[in-house]
Amino acid sequence: MGHLITYPTNLYSQDDFPEVEQALIFHLGLGIFMTERSRAELPEAEEERVSGAWRRFKQALSDMDDAGESEDFQAVGIKCRDALLAVVRDHKTAEWVGEVEDPPKDSDFKGWGNIFAERLGEGRVRSYIKALADKTWDLSVWLQHNTHATPDDAELVLDATAHYLSALGRLIHRRDHGEPERCPRCGSYRLDEDVEMVDEPEMGMLDSTICGGCGWQSEQTFTSLVEYLRGKEQAITDYLSRPAAGPSDRLHRKERRGAREADGD
Repeated sequence: MGHLITYPTNLYSQDDFPEVEQALIFHLGLGIFMTERSRAELPEAEEERVSGAWRRFKQALSDMDDAGESEDFQAVGIKCRDALLAVVRDHKTAEWVGEVEDPPKDSDFKGWGNIFAERLGEGRVRSYIKALADKTWDLSVWLQHNTHATPDDAELVLDATAHYLSALGRLIHRRDHGEPERCPRCGSYRLDEDVEMVDEPEMGMLDSTICGGCGWQSEQTFTSLVEYLRGKEQAITDYLSRPAAGPSDRLHRKERRGAREADGD
């Protein structure tokens, strides 16, 4: 028997939670924990491109956990401002920024924010990122100097900062990798790699791309197993040699048995 509540973990054992109120309190706490953890995470591709700023943003989140007074919420604003300035320090000399005539000072986040938007977007996207940088900076500075700051004020600035960093990371990733490929038949983005292991004419793999929209498949490309493994021999040996059950037992088995026998003597 158990208590049925709601998503994400909707069934709790009655042995662990004799009273439904206990299960409900635990469930609510779990939901809050998962929400807090999720907003400290970014997709890996985005976080890689704003890692320094994101680390400072997570410090702001940590400060918010312990905040209770207006001055604590002001400190959250300072950390968010620092996260935004870290974006400038990390990217002002990036290859995608290029040469900047009469560059702004490092402390001029709005100036650099406009430059980043010019390099990474066009049309409405460019205008949006410019406005987002401008308003996010204004909010963080406002919170820093707001002697009557409330928890809602701090949460608003945290959300705005996270959104800007996420958007910037996404745009940098898009610039690095270009637009996603589309199916030449139907234009769908649902392209997946298909790998088939074969034994003839020699052991290897046939690679192709398949469209999940219309079923189109690209021409298969053969890669022999020898070619695929070339240059990876040491990495494979190191992996198989690790002291763990499974494939590693196939390597140096005699030496390990001898060592155990010697220890027994």
